[in-house]
Amino acid sequence: MIFGKNLTKEIQEVLQDKNTFAVTDENVMRLYPELFAAERTHILTAGEEQKRFDSVSDICALLISGGADRSAKLVAVGGGVVGDITGFAASCYMRGIEWVGIPTTLLALCDSSIGGKTGLNFKGLKNILGAFHSPKEVYLSSHFVQTLDEREFICGIGEVIKTAALSEELFDLLLKNEKALFEKDEKALEKLIKACAKFKDAIVRQDPYEKKGLRKILNYGHTAGHAFETSDKHRLSHGEYILHGMRIENRLFDDIIDPTFFVQMDKLINTALNGTKTEFDIEASITAAMTDKKNQNDKISVMAIIKPSEYQEHFFAPQEFRRKLHDALK
Repeated sequence: MIFGKNLTKEIQEVLQDKNTFAVTDENVMRLYPELFAAERTHILTAGEEQKRFDSVSDICALLISGGADRSAKLVAVGGGVVGDITGFAASCYMRGIEWVGIPTTLLALCDSSIGGKTGLNFKGLKNILGAFHSPKEVYLSSHFVQTLDEREFICGIGEVIKTAALSEELFDLLLKNEKALFEKDEKALEKLIKACAKFKDAIVRQDPYEKKGLRKILNYGHTAGHAFETSDKHRLSHGEYILHGMRIENRLFDDIIDPTFFVQMDKLINTALNGTKTEFDIEASITAAMTDKKNQNDKISVMAIIKPSEYQEHFFAPQEFRRKLHDALK
């Protein structure tokens, strides 16, 4: 990982390589057109709905038309959706070529660009198809955050809070920089992006394919969050659903969670969501949760964070999860 406040020069050098092909979305292209060579760039429509086979097919068509062989490189310039699609295409083309991540959203800078998970949505199921295919390099340039709109910024805040909740050191850092973070202070952003990225990278290196169980802690808030996201048809941003997911999952375990941590997390989440409450369809959410990749033996997996650095995985039968969810949403 390469960190910096503004890595524009380094990023331009990567994208100017004649054997490099870029994938971005219309929002990034509008803001940073000078980064791209038109004939070697595929531009996606922004949005979660682009995570489908057609997008991968279009990227591969660009590679073929550009004469890309196994020495070619794909570069993802954008948020989590761009990274998921680009990484998946790179894993497939000629049975795998190198790719580089240049995340431009807070969510991608802190979380999704690290770890090598790629994915597509299929048959209404989120990330049900994918591959572990780690980028050759990731350029983490915090200056991109300054051009994000408020919703996209809060989307990233969701993953910052999630990651910080997994480590005592990170959680203390977040609490100390909370006000500066919400004000988009450059120093606070750079500090937290670097800390979150390094923490996730350390976890991934210990459990790269999510086989040992350690990497599952990164799914905190994601069982409920993904279920809400699917049942709600992606009306909100991914990070907003994760914020709601963490709040609800904390309530599922209010009998074992550390009371001080519970209050601190509730305050952070309420600040991020600006106090807004959202109604979710419980039955549709249960149905969505039953398709989660983490489930085992027809039971729904939920990661409980008791306090930073202390966690437990729990499995709920659908009826038990329904009851607990009803209680938590009251």
